[in-house]
Amino acid sequence: MNITDYLDNLPTHRSENYLYTDAREAFVTVEEVVNASIDATGIGGSIVGSVLQANEGATTISNIAQELIDLNSAAVSDILRIEFNDQNLKPVELILSSEGGCRTLAQSRIDIVVANDSDGQLVIRTNKLHSAANCVINISVENNAKLDVVFVQTEKNEAPVFVNTLVNVAQNANLCIATVNTDATFVRNNLQINLNGEHSNARIYGVGKANNNGHIDNTTWVNHHVPNCTSEELYKCIVADEAIGAFAGRIVVAPNAQKTSAQQTCRNMLLSANAHAYAKPQLEIYADDVKCSHGATSGQIDAAQLFYMQQRGIDRQTAMHLLTNAFALEVISKIPIQSVRAELIAEE
Repeated sequence: MNITDYLDNLPTHRSENYLYTDAREAFVTVEEVVNASIDATGIGGSIVGSVLQANEGATTISNIAQELIDLNSAAVSDILRIEFNDQNLKPVELILSSEGGCRTLAQSRIDIVVANDSDGQLVIRTNKLHSAANCVINISVENNAKLDVVFVQTEKNEAPVFVNTLVNVAQNANLCIATVNTDATFVRNNLQINLNGEHSNARIYGVGKANNNGHIDNTTWVNHHVPNCTSEELYKCIVADEAIGAFAGRIVVAPNAQKTSAQQTCRNMLLSANAHAYAKPQLEIYADDVKCSHGATSGQIDAAQLFYMQQRGIDRQTAMHLLTNAFALEVISKIPIQSVRAELIAEE
């Protein structure tokens, strides 16, 4: 297959996992495929960074992003590999960048390994992706390890951006991933987490703000393969004008995954009559001794709260700004990297 064949093979709205985002349509204007640039800071000392030939990378299998991963594998020439092998306190920061607008598709592949008994913190920024983008991130969190990851997009990307993340979590390991998208034009985040070792834990948070004709789609798939694991998900989206916010989350509990604890919550705030918020929470439970819950809500700003603030001299626009920020703060306060958390709170 050539690159055109891979593009033609991308999923459309007819696919169950792409009801709200047409991947083929998103890349219909692409004429050139290139590698995205990756600027890295903080790699050194006990953190090993290296570049591998693409054919040296492990095969990545995903339930929700396989076609996009295949497209990435067909065109990416090298892989950035980062290994955390100690108790690292300073976050590693990666900045993905590209040029070319909607006619250029920039692709990148990052492999991350957190070795046994190690800690790592990683910030991935996509503000400088000025073309269409298809990023693949493959993460392995080994026994007794801990990893915090924050994806940050706070400036408008004019072309569609797809971020596909696959994580394998081993025994007694802890994972926290937070995703922040504000002022997005078109973003689709695919996140799959496999809890493969007992007593592993995953916490997943996301917050998005979309206006004009913006489009934010967060799709997650958490597989509980073994007993005694926990997962927690909280996603919020603030949607204005004619923008779209979508969330589709699936939790699958295997037959032998007894003593599973899993929670999934999605909340949306709509600021106009033409804004759209979609939510599709899903549970597939094949074990009988579990504690699982999911839920989704969508609504407008509380008129009573808005009236209360206006009665105390706060103009309507400022009051709405304060209320939407308070809505988002529940997620922002859970961001595991303190410097990023403080940066986002200061921007509100």
